[in-house]
Amino acid sequence: MELEQRQLRVSTFKSAKPLLRLSPSTGYLAAAPFRSIECVHGGRRVTLEAVIDEALPRNALSMSSKAAEQLRLTEYTWQMPAGVTQGRIQFGPLIGILSNPRWDKEARTLRKSSQTEVLQRLVEAGREHGAVCFVFGIHSVNLKAGTITGYVLNDGVWHRRQLPLPDVIYDQLHSRKLEQDAKELREALSKRYGSRIFNDGFFDKWQVYEWLREDRQVRQHLPQTRQHTSMSSAEAFLSSHSVTFLKPLHGSLGLGIARFVRQRDGSYTYEVKRKTSAIVRGKAASAKKVLSVFRTRLKHRPYIWQEGLPLATYHHRPVDFRILMQRDETGEWKRTKMFARVARIGDFTSNLSGGGDAMPVDQALAECLPKVEQRNRAKAQIRRLSRQVVDALEQGSGRTFGELGIDLGLDTSGKVWIIEVNSKPRKTPTTEKGRQDLVDLSFERPMRYAIYLATKAAK
Repeated sequence: MELEQRQLRVSTFKSAKPLLRLSPSTGYLAAAPFRSIECVHGGRRVTLEAVIDEALPRNALSMSSKAAEQLRLTEYTWQMPAGVTQGRIQFGPLIGILSNPRWDKEARTLRKSSQTEVLQRLVEAGREHGAVCFVFGIHSVNLKAGTITGYVLNDGVWHRRQLPLPDVIYDQLHSRKLEQDAKELREALSKRYGSRIFNDGFFDKWQVYEWLREDRQVRQHLPQTRQHTSMSSAEAFLSSHSVTFLKPLHGSLGLGIARFVRQRDGSYTYEVKRKTSAIVRGKAASAKKVLSVFRTRLKHRPYIWQEGLPLATYHHRPVDFRILMQRDETGEWKRTKMFARVARIGDFTSNLSGGGDAMPVDQALAECLPKVEQRNRAKAQIRRLSRQVVDALEQGSGRTFGELGIDLGLDTSGKVWIIEVNSKPRKTPTTEKGRQDLVDLSFERPMRYAIYLATKAAK
């Protein structure tokens, strides 16, 4: 029997016996005055004795303190969404957001940060669409006991609670180091949840390249790329391109990227993006000599080499296009946002975190391409390719994702190229230059998709 979604008003009464009192209007106890009913809250399943209570208002239930303890229902659930049948009540769905929350012992709430604002908006978006949401860190998971120490939001204040394992997990852990530190637990969590955990883990740039090049149509939009294996192969790659990029295999935000430009006399200039947002510049007489500058770096981290393309610019500043693709409540891919990113003056990457500017696609295209027909073709190509990329990635990886950030470049002839794909596109709750409704939608869609996955699993 399909669960009927309702909003239940939950209260408790003191009793050492696990008992449930239900309003007669609920209609899921048939005629018997007492009956056992299965109650589900995330990974918690408890069979309770239930009784009709004429004093309770419509769609209300009251449970004993013992029952609430067994189900790990806490005070954050007093207005509780639930799926209801004659023999079962499934509280929630319960959505867990994996991140890196930090508890402030003195203030007894989460420490404020830019990530905390994002997490709060996600929790609120999930609640608005009928889910119960909490955030948690990877080290707070106890798979054997089936519990998590998580953080729930009540009237704008975070509270620490012992919770059951959620129905679905949305991975928003942006720290590769934390993920590596808890590798075994992380893998066990992924294995246990399967498709009910989405956007788990980080992308490896070389792996993404291999997945994408398996698709015949997508392959045509990939710049030539090689994994760094030896200094001799790197020298050959550098020598064969006038502009070359060196990218950390596991990097993000444009940090650690180096750009090499071959000069007419065979010498090379280079630029390296540092963590401080500063750019270090230098020059060497040959490909071999410029590589010697990077020898130590290349020994300690895996890298890829990528062909530099003659990309269009906006007022002589590098420009690319970010497309946020997300699944919605139907489980289908939708394009949520699409905007241009323009590098700050003197920079060679366009990441907004490094000082780049966001602007409408049409505004950037008007500067990049002189003819209306060219701009229309480029825009259609950006839309088409972004959808092809998500399909190719899922096909190549054998995984299902909930959202992807796709960075595309445009060359001077109007052809669109794939620059990068991000498994954890960063979001901010507000915007100064863009559309706030699309920003709100970017928070709502992942939570709607999480609810879709939970509902699908419950059937």
